[in-house]
Amino acid sequence: MAAEAGEETEGRAAGPEPLVARIAQDISFGRLPPGSWLKQIDLEARYGAKRLDIRQALDLLVERGLVCHVERRGYRVEEFAPERVQEIMAIRAALEAEAAGQVVERIDEASLTVMHEAALAFQSALEDGTAEEQDAANRRFHAAMLASCPNREIVRLLFALRDRVPAWIIRQRNTQALLRLSAAQHFEIIALIRQRDGAALQALMRRHNLTPP
Repeated sequence: MAAEAGEETEGRAAGPEPLVARIAQDISFGRLPPGSWLKQIDLEARYGAKRLDIRQALDLLVERGLVCHVERRGYRVEEFAPERVQEIMAIRAALEAEAAGQVVERIDEASLTVMHEAALAFQSALEDGTAEEQDAANRRFHAAMLASCPNREIVRLLFALRDRVPAWIIRQRNTQALLRLSAAQHFEIIALIRQRDGAALQALMRRHNLTPP
């Protein structure tokens, strides 16, 4: 079985990109908490990586808004003010509503089947899955819908914005009732696409993104 992100593994990671994903996931799920200092020597040991790759990964995480660089002190996990989170979520809601409007006339039955399977997987993960499994299942549902969006720049922006808000922040906001509401909305999204009701779909996507799992 492959080690999960954040676990120490033998060997050395190849280049900064795998490190970016692993460090970002550890930040997202609170294993590297907000405000904590990221000492490069500690990260070398934690991730089995070279100093240069660690430095490059940290610089990329600064660009993504997950880490900040403090002159003469080093790198620190970013702290997330509620106002910043709300702004990011509002942008996400607007962009995914726009993407859904483009999807509704283009998506085919095979893609709707993939969406339905992803919706079922998320619903199942809510009952007995870990937080990471739930997050992955939810991401797969949105990726399945966005696969039919012709504007790939919107899609790239949406996933970049999704990664800018750590999962632990979203988990703090959600109750089990809200998670189940989100799961139910996945099936509503599929139904509205089948009906080709673009206006209703866009309205639902805005609500869905403003109370996300």
